[in-house]
Amino acid sequence: MQKYNEIVSEVGDLPPMPIVAVKVLELLQDPDTSIKQLATTISLDAAVSARMLKIANSSMYGVSRQITTLQNALVLLGERTVRSLVLASSMSSVNKSYGLLEKMLWEESVGCALASRYLSTKLNVSNPDEAFLAGLFSNLGKIIRNNNEPERYRELVEAVYNGAGDYSTLELEVFSVPYTTVGAAVLHSWKIAPLLVDSVCCQNQLDEAENTEVADLSAVVNLASNLCFKLGIGHRECNDEYDLSQTQSADKLMLTPAVLEAIPEEFQEVFDENRDSFMS
Repeated sequence: MQKYNEIVSEVGDLPPMPIVAVKVLELLQDPDTSIKQLATTISLDAAVSARMLKIANSSMYGVSRQITTLQNALVLLGERTVRSLVLASSMSSVNKSYGLLEKMLWEESVGCALASRYLSTKLNVSNPDEAFLAGLFSNLGKIIRNNNEPERYRELVEAVYNGAGDYSTLELEVFSVPYTTVGAAVLHSWKIAPLLVDSVCCQNQLDEAENTEVADLSAVVNLASNLCFKLGIGHRECNDEYDLSQTQSADKLMLTPAVLEAIPEEFQEVFDENRDSFMS
């Protein structure tokens, strides 16, 4: 696995983890933390609080009654889901600016998070909340690149869009390491769980996974990313002819074309139902 500390020193200016997320993760590690303490900490950021309630009430979590307070959300959703929602609610602040490119990067991150959770549940692979976070973090390296070297990153995006080559090949002509490694290094510096760090790092190189747990989660994220590409989520246009059965993740997860056939339409409905909870 990559020496993440060395990568961090090479990349330069890295964003700190959003402060509310830091405090909540610290509290969740303490068995004596009360629901009231958690709710009070989350409420320090009004935007995170509002978005978290919106997400908690989305169709994705299927709660039987409207959640109107953070304390109710914490009780009903449980620790893992709360951790996911707090991180999802605060992650958009990592962007230094928010133009069209940043909006597309965030949409792709949200799409990959939702798709990873959907696929984890549908295929019974990995934990859905872990899959959601791995998908959410999948584009972090791209966001860092766009923050730190916006001109070079935009030139790379334009070259890919204009057909000069695929992203992975062109990226290594411009930058020394892939965005997946950069993202993993940032997560490592944030002290995120090693499973998520390694899954983000291996999402495009599934053979590099060091154990079955990382391999499964990386494959889910890889398939989710390819699903977003096919549907045009976070991209300028959809790619109807893109064949998911030819992806390395479909091979790793041993998915047949028959199993994959219904997935795009099913997930499009999931995304349409839940995107506004994250994007607005």
